[in-house]
Parts: sequence; structure tokens; C-alpha cells
Amino acid sequence: MKGGRRARALFLVLATYVFLQLAWWVNLLISSAATLFETRTAFNPSPDVLEAALQDWEKTVLMVAAEGVIFSLLFMFGLSWIWRVMRADNYILARERNFVMAVTHELKTPIASTRLAIDTLKRLDLKGADRDDMLDVARSGTLRLERRVEDILQATRLNLPDALVRSPFDITEFVEDTVSTFMHLHPEASITVTLVGDSGLLLQGDEEMWRLCLINLLENAIKYSPQHSPVEVILDTSTSKPNLSIIDHGPGIPPEERKKVFEAFYRVPRDKDVEGTGLGLHLVYRIVKMHGAEIHVMSTAGGGATFVIDWPAN
Repeated sequence: MKGGRRARALFLVLATYVFLQLAWWVNLLISSAATLFETRTAFNPSPDVLEAALQDWEKTVLMVAAEGVIFSLLFMFGLSWIWRVMRADNYILARERNFVMAVTHELKTPIASTRLAIDTLKRLDLKGADRDDMLDVARSGTLRLERRVEDILQATRLNLPDALVRSPFDITEFVEDTVSTFMHLHPEASITVTLVGDSGLLLQGDEEMWRLCLINLLENAIKYSPQHSPVEVILDTSTSKPNLSIIDHGPGIPPEERKKVFEAFYRVPRDKDVEGTGLGLHLVYRIVKMHGAEIHVMSTAGGGATFVIDWPAN
């Protein structure tokens, strides 16, 4: 952070120096033209010489002024562009630094809980329910660790040119199977599925990527939903453009944050104490866009957030 501030300060100092040098050279050229005018007219102050010297002086001033204005505009544009690039790079570096810290925390926590559960099982001769509880803790830690590693790997995979493996799949079966699998892995989750329209609609796309997309949306909804408050999944295939809604009744997302939540590593400021890397919703956004679909966020009636995916018309 200090290095970035020093670099910006040095950049401003150099930019100021170059601008002052430009002003000095403009002043020097105009002064030289004025001196030449005075010299030419001092020895021969005839009207013809005076007029010719005046025209030459005016041409010199106009040339210097025009070139100075053009150079100044280009110089200011270049400075502005470089400054924006520097700020963008610093912003990305800050987000990536926060991401590394978040990932470190996200990976250390399940590793620590899993190790503690294994050490407890090894140290104590647990039986029955106590042993099962420790095994559940270890299993939960490994699953959480697996999800975080999967997010990182998939984020890297999406940068490859052949990231998607497209094939037709039944969208209704896909949603039901994905929610069923999610609830099996998260038995404490409360999710209701509503199907509107006919089943059997085929979607052309990468089913595994869509599965990752839906799982991340479900995890996000469960994480922010109050206890015992169900997350609603509504699949509507009754129109030419099918859509999928994931509805929670949590704190919601402020309007000014709704586009930012899809940026890589971004976390809503109020959620700093909530576990997460800021990568899940970015993966969702990338997967949706790569399939030519759209996603947007709106408020849930009564409080909460609703994520809606709109697929292209069939």
C-alpha cells in the first residue's frame, strides 16, 4: 500500500515537472521571437521590414500556441489515462490481496476444524452419538474445503477458450437434481422448489457449469437467510424465455451494490464478518454470460434478495 502511494506521488511530481518544462519552453520560444522582432526592426525600422517582422512574430506565436495547446491536451489525456490505469491496477491488487486473505481464512478454518475432529477421535475413545458428531464435523470441514478449492479451480478454468462443454439437458430435471443434491449435502437447509410450465424443456449448455452456478446461488441464499426461513427456487418454462429465480428473505442487497456483487473478490462492506471469498457470485455471472443468458438482482417482497436468470428465447 505504501509502495503504491509512493509511486503515485512520484508520478505526480514527474507530471508536474514535465508540464512546467513545457511552459518554460513556450515562454522561451515566445521570448526569442520577441527578441528577433526587436533586433530586425531596430536596424531597419521601415514599414515593410516592420510589417514582415510582425507577421513572422505572429506566425511564431500562433505556431507555438497551437503546438502547445495540442501537446497540453495530449499530455493531459495521457496523464488521465495513466492515472486511471494506475488506480484500476491498485484496486485490482487490493481486491486480490483481500481475496488471498479471505481464501487463507476460508481454507484454514475447515482444515482446523477437520484436524480438531480427527485429533479428538484419535485421543478419546468416543462411542455412539459423540463419535458420529465428530465425524460429521470432519466431513463438514472437508466438504467446505472442497467447495472453496472447486471455486478457485473453476474460476481459472473459465479463462480458457474451451471452458464450456455444451450439450442438451433437461432443465427441469437439472434444477430438481441439483437442489436435491444440495439438500443432501446441507440437511439443515430449507429449500422449496416451484415449477411453472411444462417439463421436458431442453437447454443447450454446459450442465456442470450450470450446476456450479445454481449451487453457488443456493449457498449464497442459505448463508444470508434467517434460520428456518426457506429459500425459494422457482423455474418458469411457460414462456418463450425460461427463467430461474432464487429467492431469500435475508437482509437483501442495497441497490448501489447490486452490480458490484458480481465483480471478482468483491464483498458488500457490511458482510466483512461473513465467511466467503467474493468469488462465488462472480463465477455465477461469468457462467451466465458465457451461455448468452442474463442475471439480475432485485428486492424480495418483505425483505431479502432475488436472483433471476433469464435464458435466451428458444
